[in-house]
Amino acid sequence: MKSQEELVARARRYADEVRLDMRYEETDGMYGGFWTADDKKSMGRIEARAAAALDFLRRYAGGDSQWFRRAQAVYENHGGNESTESGVRQIGDILESWADSVDEGYSSIVGADALGVRAVASTDLMEQVRALVADTRVTPAASIVLAGAALEVALRGAVEEAGLEVAGARSISAYGKALRSADLINKQDMKDIEAMSGLRNAAAHGEHEDLSRERAGLLEQQVNMFLTKLGSYLGDR
Repeated sequence: MKSQEELVARARRYADEVRLDMRYEETDGMYGGFWTADDKKSMGRIEARAAAALDFLRRYAGGDSQWFRRAQAVYENHGGNESTESGVRQIGDILESWADSVDEGYSSIVGADALGVRAVASTDLMEQVRALVADTRVTPAASIVLAGAALEVALRGAVEEAGLEVAGARSISAYGKALRSADLINKQDMKDIEAMSGLRNAAAHGEHEDLSRERAGLLEQQVNMFLTKLGSYLGDR
């Protein structure tokens, strides 16, 4: 999972990257100079870095935050009508200021609580699942229900982190559909979620006839694999 330190470091890296491939050009007028690309062939890379930096601020500073709004404004008005490159350069300044503010405790990271929720699901809850699967004195239904709970907690965290709306009652399936609608997971992922949810529901509702330690172990592996995949989708690694 991404920690605050990792996100702040990433912000500083984006700030450095958006300043690449450009130079400051002096003018004879009273307004000073402006930033320009070293080579106009670099404009595609410069604009792509700006888009990535803006998306980072929207996601972690917040789309309604002054940090993101200011960064978007300086990009759209070309750094006060100087040049596109000047606007991109100023995005870097804003990113650095946001990183400093987070480090000093004046600004918070949007979705930090959701990140913590997914971390708990992937570590604490799944460690308990592993222990239950290994304990022959415990019915397989117990580990299956807990694995389902870990899956639901992680999906809820992902939905909250992405700022998505959930239709209907909150459930594993509803969270999965919200992520699927946002194209954060694929069609096969959704099928896997429905299958894991079905097994959890059977255990939770007392339908234990077809439950076995082997199925419990398989579900543990499936949930672990999915949580790892979900983390990669959300940029943990």
